[in-house]
Amino acid sequence: MAKQSNLNIFLDGFAHILEEQWQVDVLLKAGDSHPDAAISAHKLVLAARSKVFKKMLEEDECKTSSEKEIITLSEMKHEELKALVEFIYSDGSTPCAGHARSLYLAADKYDIPHLRDLSRNELISSLNASNAHDVYVLAQIPFDEAINNAALSCIRINIATIAYSDELKLFAESNPNLTVEIMKACVEQSIKVRGVKENTELDEFKAPSQPVEAARPSLQKGRRSMDVGPIVSFEKKMITERPKKNIRKNPEIFCCRGHYVMLKRSCETVTFSELKHEELEALVKFVYSDVSKLSAKAKEHVRSLYVTADKYEIPHLRDLCRNELVKSLTLSNALEVLELSLIPLDNALHDAAFSYIINNLKTIANSLEFKLFATRNTDLTVEIIRAYMARRNIYY
Repeated sequence: MAKQSNLNIFLDGFAHILEEQWQVDVLLKAGDSHPDAAISAHKLVLAARSKVFKKMLEEDECKTSSEKEIITLSEMKHEELKALVEFIYSDGSTPCAGHARSLYLAADKYDIPHLRDLSRNELISSLNASNAHDVYVLAQIPFDEAINNAALSCIRINIATIAYSDELKLFAESNPNLTVEIMKACVEQSIKVRGVKENTELDEFKAPSQPVEAARPSLQKGRRSMDVGPIVSFEKKMITERPKKNIRKNPEIFCCRGHYVMLKRSCETVTFSELKHEELEALVKFVYSDVSKLSAKAKEHVRSLYVTADKYEIPHLRDLCRNELVKSLTLSNALEVLELSLIPLDNALHDAAFSYIINNLKTIANSLEFKLFATRNTDLTVEIIRAYMARRNIYY
């Protein structure tokens, strides 16, 4: 065994007294430590290395007690705590690489800046496609710009792999806002690497010249049922929403226009509790029209009429509303229309909205609406990332 230099002997002095358990006066326990397991240490050394430990040890109960004090670090595992103590007693040149994440958190919590710096460097140097998600989250609490930028860069570089991983779905569920940041970074990277020019003008998307076909019947069968509220209060010949002015109409017309509204007697009151008064008026006017096109009033309420047409099985109204929704897609409403296309699943409307979002993702991904959308629709957000990658054919 090579003889240590005088410098090494000097630097290893604290490690030697720890190994010898010389005059140890405090016990450290981890959250998962066995009741009888503890790591012995010296108050003086802990206080010298950490301001937080110093403050903890300055408490009155620690000053006056004749027995060894016990400090429990409940957030750490025993092996992690052991690595922390070994670093505190070392010359501080290198941390334990196997516990870089936990030591980084401990360094921040117990105010050991040098350990935090070393752990940061270790985390950055060990970044890869499989751990970049976790390191990116770690960089947020507390926010560490160096780790954040390094992790995001690693994700961008490996996005072709990461986008199709199961880990991304789990990540998106727990971190929708960070998923949005990943998407924005990918869009920026695609422009930088491939020289892709994104058209950000409003109404870039052009609607099909022919009416959009309805979703396949097999998918329509998967319609999610909606709570329509009671169709009750049979008193007069009227159809009403609540609790505004009543709208008198012939019940036979409604029976032939929509299969769902089946009136049992000539004098009935039907409450459309999900509709506002103006929306109900637009529905009634359509039912009594030649149904060749939507009126200007109906177009103002096209979303609610689309849902109503599905709910009360008025297929022609649903087709007209679908075409209007596709024609009127904009940067500000595309996300809403995409959500609308899912209940029930409407392939044509879904594909049109989805395509519009992908074509305009540079602008949409930077909007507040997209952050809210990602929070509500984590799976859809992941699908948008994947579709964007496929569209741009980005493989770094």
